[in-house]
Order: sequence, then C-alpha cells, then structure tokens
Amino acid sequence: MKQLLLSIALCFSLLACATAQVTTLKGGKSDQINIKIHEVDMLLQILPLLLTKDQINSKLLPIIEKNRDMLRKELAYEDDELAKLESILDDAMTAAYDKGAYPARKITDEVAAKTKQLSNRRNIVELQMVGSMTEVLDLTLNAGQKKALLGSFDTKFSYPNLKPEQVTDALKMNFFVERVFLDPITYEILKKLAK
Repeated sequence: MKQLLLSIALCFSLLACATAQVTTLKGGKSDQINIKIHEVDMLLQILPLLLTKDQINSKLLPIIEKNRDMLRKELAYEDDELAKLESILDDAMTAAYDKGAYPARKITDEVAAKTKQLSNRRNIVELQMVGSMTEVLDLTLNAGQKKALLGSFDTKFSYPNLKPEQVTDALKMNFFVERVFLDPITYEILKKLAK
C-alpha cells in the first residue's frame, strides 16, 4: 500500500513538473491536495517507526535542523554562483532574439562547467546529510524501530536494478533517510508528532 501511494504521488509530481508552464483556475487547490498526498505518504513511512517524543525532540529534530542549515548555506552559495552567469546569459539571449545569433560555445561551456560544479557540490552536501542522519538514527532507534524502518519498503521499487540479496541494510537505511528524513515536509511532521 505504501508503495502504491508513493507511486501515485510520484506520478502526480512528475505530471506537475511536465506541465509547470500551464496553470488552471483550480491549479492552486490541486497543488495543496498534492502536498497533502505527500504528507500522508510520509506519515505512512514515519508512523510505523513508533518514534517517541524524546527521540524526536532530543535527537531527530536537532540533526534535521543542522542538515537544513547545511543545505540552506549550499543553496545560498549556488544562488551567488548562478547570479554570476546572469549577465552573459542575458547578453546571449539578447543577441539571439535581436540578431538571430547562436549562443557562443564559450557561454554554453561555462554554464555547463558551473552547473556540473554546483551539482557535484550539492551531491557532497547530500551525502554528508545522509551520513549524519543515518548515524543519529543508528544511535537513536531501538531494534524494533530499525526493523520497521528496514522492512518498510519493497527493494524492487527502491533498487530495481539490484537483486534483493544485494540490497544491504545500509542501502535500505540510506534510501529511507534520503526519501523520508531528508524530505522537507518530514521536519514539519516530526514537530507535530512531538507535541
């Protein structure tokens, strides 16, 4: 059931991305409903862990806050770096529209190099976030909670290119951390559950 809801939410989010340029009068309401679908899906992943308020407040929320701060700093860096490209992009677009000039190879190479560099930095930050969250979960969750986490998804869905016996507990934990604990809505869900 969890996989079905996750799959449906994924399809809707992909559809939303594919049609991002088109809106309807009811589009805002649909966006709100899609957020609720996503929140319910995250609740389906989190509630079976039977997290205590103490675990949430003293261990999980602080590491999520630290990770969010790390990501916020990385995003600010990316904003600054992308802003440096704006003038050359504006010039290339003006020349293309006014004169029919193709953007120079130098510009596309510079943009490609910058986006690759930013992507690599973001991947490193995300790996650090997964590592720190996994470390805290490993120290915080009891054996039953870990069992619930590790058994909470179908390996065919999460790692379709691997045989089930190749999917280790570490891979399962990392997948769960990436898809659940690092999801922005999880922080808000945990705050509500910890009240």
